Amino acid sequence: MRGWRVNKFFAGRNAETGCLASEERKSMNIRTLAIASVSLLSLSAPAFAQNADADEGSDEQIVVTGTLIRGIAPGGSQSIAVGQDKIDAVGAANTSDLIASVPQAGNFLGFVGVRGSSNFSLAVNRPSLRYLGSTSASGASTLLLLDGHRMPGMGITQSSPDLDAIASGAIERVDIVTDGGSATYGSDAIGGVMNFITRKTFDGVEVKGNVGFADDYMQYNAGITAGKVWDGFSAYISYDFSKHDELYGRDRDWSQSRDWVNNLGASSDCSPGSIRIGTAFYPLSGSTVSATPGFGNRCDNTELATFYPKEEKHSVFSRIGYDNGGPVSVGVTVFYVHRENNSDGGPLFVAGGSAIPSSNPFAAPFLAALPGSPASGQLLYNLSPAVGNFRRQNTTMESWGITPTIKWDFAAGWQLNVLGSYGEGKSNFLGQIVNGTPINAAIAAGTFNPFNLTAAGNAATLATALDWFEFGRAKHTQTNARMIADGPLFALPAGDVRVAVGAEYLRETYSGNNGRTLTAAALAALPERTAKRDVWSVFGEINVPIVSGGAFESLTLTAAGRYDHYSDFGNTFNPKLGLIFEPVKGLRLRGNWGRSFQAPGMSDIALSGAPTWSILPLSVRPFSNPAVPPPTGRTLLLTSGGTIAPLSPQKAQTWSLGFDLKPAAFDGFEAGMTYYNIDYKGIIGFPPIFNPAGTYRDFPNNNVIFTAGEPAMQAYFNALSAQGATNAAATIANLPGQNFSAVYGVLDSRTQNLARVKTSGIDFYVRYRTDTSFGDVFFDMAGTRILTFDQQSSSAAALVNQMGIDFTKFRLATTLGANIGDLRAQVTWNHSGGYATTPTAANLQQASVGSFNVFNLFMQYKLSADSGLTKDMAFTLGVDNVFDKDPPLFRGAGNSLFGVANGFTLGRLVKFGISKKF
Repeated sequence: MRGWRVNKFFAGRNAETGCLASEERKSMNIRTLAIASVSLLSLSAPAFAQNADADEGSDEQIVVTGTLIRGIAPGGSQSIAVGQDKIDAVGAANTSDLIASVPQAGNFLGFVGVRGSSNFSLAVNRPSLRYLGSTSASGASTLLLLDGHRMPGMGITQSSPDLDAIASGAIERVDIVTDGGSATYGSDAIGGVMNFITRKTFDGVEVKGNVGFADDYMQYNAGITAGKVWDGFSAYISYDFSKHDELYGRDRDWSQSRDWVNNLGASSDCSPGSIRIGTAFYPLSGSTVSATPGFGNRCDNTELATFYPKEEKHSVFSRIGYDNGGPVSVGVTVFYVHRENNSDGGPLFVAGGSAIPSSNPFAAPFLAALPGSPASGQLLYNLSPAVGNFRRQNTTMESWGITPTIKWDFAAGWQLNVLGSYGEGKSNFLGQIVNGTPINAAIAAGTFNPFNLTAAGNAATLATALDWFEFGRAKHTQTNARMIADGPLFALPAGDVRVAVGAEYLRETYSGNNGRTLTAAALAALPERTAKRDVWSVFGEINVPIVSGGAFESLTLTAAGRYDHYSDFGNTFNPKLGLIFEPVKGLRLRGNWGRSFQAPGMSDIALSGAPTWSILPLSVRPFSNPAVPPPTGRTLLLTSGGTIAPLSPQKAQTWSLGFDLKPAAFDGFEAGMTYYNIDYKGIIGFPPIFNPAGTYRDFPNNNVIFTAGEPAMQAYFNALSAQGATNAAATIANLPGQNFSAVYGVLDSRTQNLARVKTSGIDFYVRYRTDTSFGDVFFDMAGTRILTFDQQSSSAAALVNQMGIDFTKFRLATTLGANIGDLRAQVTWNHSGGYATTPTAANLQQASVGSFNVFNLFMQYKLSADSGLTKDMAFTLGVDNVFDKDPPLFRGAGNSLFGVANGFTLGRLVKFGISKKF
């Protein structure tokens, strides 16, 4: 039976891909041709020097992130650069691991894997700067760029690009601007912009390998980059491979889903199971049942589920270019990534259990052994004796893009940049699920023995019940054309007034669908939901030097504006003003104000329509209101999906003030601070079911739970169903007793323009590097402190102060290290401050979550041989979480499913690496 299930699972997976086979063959041909045309020019590779590589073939003046004008800093904004030293030290398997080392990033010290476990909505790690509340829009409030260009979306109910799509060997640095950027780039740049800057040229060959291990865990990374520069031409290709094991709840002591009050497992869906009569539970043991009522058999099924799935990733990045120093240069870049993620959702079970009447000959002896010999009861159990303790879940993601560019220096100081790009992102999710209807029907008919699941007479019914899946698929495409001209407009005494003007066209499309409780045959027949958008844009920027020298060092004003016309919701204009003032050399004061927006995600638009009901196929306890734990018998949660149309853009007003200090008298010292303020309105999202503290606190009008009474839950269900739900009757039919007696609550989780967030905070950094007799010593500290956080759950609700409740307000990363000859050694302390949480009886009156402190060690030794095999060879040793600290305990159901909050760790992870340049 177990082998049959695995074969059937993968047969179903093949069936669902068949409906896209013709289209995928076409795109595969295009993709293969694009990659091959670039890669064939990237084969020969003499010697290479990395330090020279970044500037070779580059213009003297370059465009930096946050501005369209070459050779200037973004107007009044804070910029963070993550360079090669940080990339090497983090030893990241994915770029999301790298970003997780930045305190301003939303996933700092957090989970960076791709989840399965009945969660096809979370297909990729979305870029995130700032903390902007418990929102679940398909897009991201941080814009992700590749060399200043947009990337195609990825995900089934997501539309943001894949943060891990770029081969790490091709990345030169990551530029981060932590201010709104819609005046420059358009949609999504509310929290800021992340721009992955790749190598422009590469001459030689570099190979890298890294292996890491922790308790019950291994990871592997390998890569090769090869390229050549000749006669104005350049070409290189970079390939990365990464793979890591899965981790189950049983592999880490801190991962636990418990009934903390009674010190029991949270789930009643166990093997052996229990019989529920009213509110009394009677545990089963073998072929007998205890006549003494109690809690029944309880278990922690998260021990048998993966919290960190297995993954394998292949990524390729390639570039060819021509620049002979003349007025025209050209380049073409191509990227491709394929990721496959496998997770285990743990034991399969019939949601809510099965009604067992005394007319069933297998149930009659058990009911007769109970007090009062009841005529019927409810059996709570899982199917592991028949099918094993696993639930297969598979996620595959594939993305690729090609971007040709032309630069033309057509007049004194003026340059024209023209680019075109095309990219695709595809996602598929497939997971096993149980349809309890045939099992319950067979029990009622007396033909199924739920007390001996391996009985031969059960096989046919189980086969029918297990031939069901939860499924999602999606394809995003992006076509982009952009033209920018920049140069000096006229001269002022303080310098040239420089401007940039441009126009852009963007087309985005989405096709896909998702659903639960689908047969293998129904997967291929699932209808496509589609959306298409065209965007026409014009934009400009000006940089005006007011003062240069004299009483003050400099004073510069900047202004930018962008007009976007969207085919689906209309027009938007977003300005930005900036000021940079240097009263004395080494001190820079800066400030900016602007408006930004985020367009509705393509999947939000495509999946809009009538609500669709789901019975949550997991234990309800981790998804319940932390203040109202589920009582005995309340084991189900009903959720409605879909989108409430029409969706409007999310809009924000942002401003910041800051300073950067680099005194000439204190060589090697730098420090700075930024105050930011964001007012973010019309936030698109839905109550985030995987953050129930945020769901029940921030969206009080989107749920009715059992405390309101079963009639109230039924009325709320009927009211939402009246808006066009097609599966309301089928949902009721799948409830035990076809009523709400086992239901914990009804949740409206449809996507809509809901919330508002007003937040402010301070970013700061201190850096110091000094030479010594043995080399140099360096110190780097960066952090962020949220000062205010007010949230509005809907336009009709009041702004409520949520400062420091269920999220940290202070994050800090500190590094101390030294370069001693060819040896580099450093230790990093990452800190996430503790915070308040609501004490309840269910969490044993826990009022706070502790801080999380992780220490990482990194060492690199570069062999100094002038020739031979060891020339340009380096070895690295990294230890993440040196002291093997667990994340802070959290007994509630707010920020975590696993008994912890405020951080994530694989445990003590030891990594060995080697690299060699030829």
